[in-house]
This record gives sequence, C-alpha cells and structure tokens, in this order.
Amino acid sequence: MSGPTVEPWPASNTNPDSSKATPGPGKALIDVRPDGLKFYSWCVNQAKDHGTVYVLDRHVLYRCREDVAISYFNYLGVRHVRDEVADEPEGTFVSRRMEGVGRCWNKIADEFGNPVSYYGCDIYVAI
Repeated sequence: MSGPTVEPWPASNTNPDSSKATPGPGKALIDVRPDGLKFYSWCVNQAKDHGTVYVLDRHVLYRCREDVAISYFNYLGVRHVRDEVADEPEGTFVSRRMEGVGRCWNKIADEFGNPVSYYGCDIYVAI
C-alpha cells in the first residue's frame, strides 16, 4: 500500500525536534495546559477532517492549515516560542516549534521572493 508522498517542512529536516529525545510509539510530548491541548486537538481534528493525515516511516503527520494554524502559531508566540527563519527552495518560512511534537509555520515569501502569507502546522506522532 502506497500513500501520498509528503515533504514535511522544512524538507531538509524530517525530524520535528532532532535535539530532543523522541517519545515512545504512540506518545508525544505536548503542552498539557488547557490552551495548548485545545490548539493541538483543533489541528489534529482539522487534519482528519480535510484528509491531511500522512503515514510516514516512523510518524503519523497531521497537517492543519490557515485559521487553525494561525491560531496555533499565535498561541506559540504568546508562549514566547522563538521564531526561526529558514530560506528553502519553496520560499521563506518563519516557524515556531511545538516542543517534541512538530512546528507551526508561516510562509512569508514564495520561491521567487514575492511576499505571501500561508500558515500551517505539522504535528508528528511516533508509531
């Protein structure tokens, strides 16, 4: 069985947080504050509703977009999560990590340097 090919952002780093220990299968280190759980749940549910759940080699990737992702991205900013800027072949991205879980990102420029604004969050759950 072959599913869709998906490139987690950024394409050069497929491990959502390679500097930290990876949780065991089926477990994730998530923000257990009520607001943190709310945004995590909204993102996972939107990914399920819109068919943007991808089974990768060692993770299940839940990808949410736009309004849900904007809310999660802003929540991470309120929590003082540091912005990381990366220039990728697909464009320029500002991202904020969800500790041990994944990241939310804002694409601020396309591959030609034109200003754009697309939001998304990628949540990885080990399998």
